[in-house]
Amino acid sequence: MIIVEALLLTCLLTVAALSSYTDYKRNLIPNKRLVQCTAPALVLDVIYYGFFAQDLFVLFFINFVVLSVVGIVFYSYSLWAAGDCKLLITIGLCFPGRFYSFWGSGIGASFYIVAFTFSMAFLYVVGESIVLGIKHRQLFKISFEGFDIKETILSYFSMVGALTLIGILLARAMPSLFGNSTALSVAVNFLLVLTLIRIRSRFSQRMLLIATLLMWAVLGLLSYFEYTNLRFSGNILSWVIVFLVMALRMLSDKYNYKMIPTSEVQKGYILAAASVIAFKGSRVQGLPTGTTEDLRSRLTEEEAESVRRWESSSRGKPYVYIVRKIPFAIFISIGTLLFLAFEVAMQ
Repeated sequence: MIIVEALLLTCLLTVAALSSYTDYKRNLIPNKRLVQCTAPALVLDVIYYGFFAQDLFVLFFINFVVLSVVGIVFYSYSLWAAGDCKLLITIGLCFPGRFYSFWGSGIGASFYIVAFTFSMAFLYVVGESIVLGIKHRQLFKISFEGFDIKETILSYFSMVGALTLIGILLARAMPSLFGNSTALSVAVNFLLVLTLIRIRSRFSQRMLLIATLLMWAVLGLLSYFEYTNLRFSGNILSWVIVFLVMALRMLSDKYNYKMIPTSEVQKGYILAAASVIAFKGSRVQGLPTGTTEDLRSRLTEEEAESVRRWESSSRGKPYVYIVRKIPFAIFISIGTLLFLAFEVAMQ
């Protein structure tokens, strides 16, 4: 059993190291590297859970599903690339089930890998923002241009209200699953906040206000009839998660761009809106005509070639702005190692 666990951990460390290196050097995670670790991990899992750790299979399977769902949702919401999603799934296959049980965090413990990952990414964004702020002499310059405090407060209370209502429904519908697992609750709440942020963009401010008032009225009635407890301390998780997700999004938007020579534009880069606007009126064929500034707007090889040709045109410029890419493979690897360290320390 120990030998199989050691081999699984070797696969885990190998895929983490290789993916971190290629993500840092080439901004991608090759499928070949993932397959080289996934294939032996699957064989080892069959041996491990088939002969040595049958009682840990359910724990492993639920945590693997949590990592897979989180990875797929983040990819579908364009928060990271397909390679990052596949890396997280591969790590889920390589993580021995016995190591989920030491910390005592219950079902869904693997979500702490995601929590550690985003904690490291948050520190990276903060550090990079400070460095760029000092470099551009704008560290203490706060701009409120385009910032609507009323809309921000309304969005915050709408998401907290929706999160609280959904939490009540889940706890009542599946008390054995959500009532005893903080890790699983945090995972579900985190995904719900991201979903609510996307839904929020489709509502007008008036519609959002009406929906928010209705949600809090329902919560007030539930509390009045003692169906649920709405004390602040009892719902601190919802308030904190919404605040952290919104704060991370606002912070990462401050220094989200990088200026590079136009001749160095490559496939997979994401152009900033300001650079795409500069293409208007150009006679160069194949230039991108719009951008969402996320993974949906990654340049194809043909578009990248057109941008490079645009530099030598009459309207061309020697530099363009691209959206910075967070090297999530590195942070996924660090988050996994931190979680593993905590599990071993708790043994």
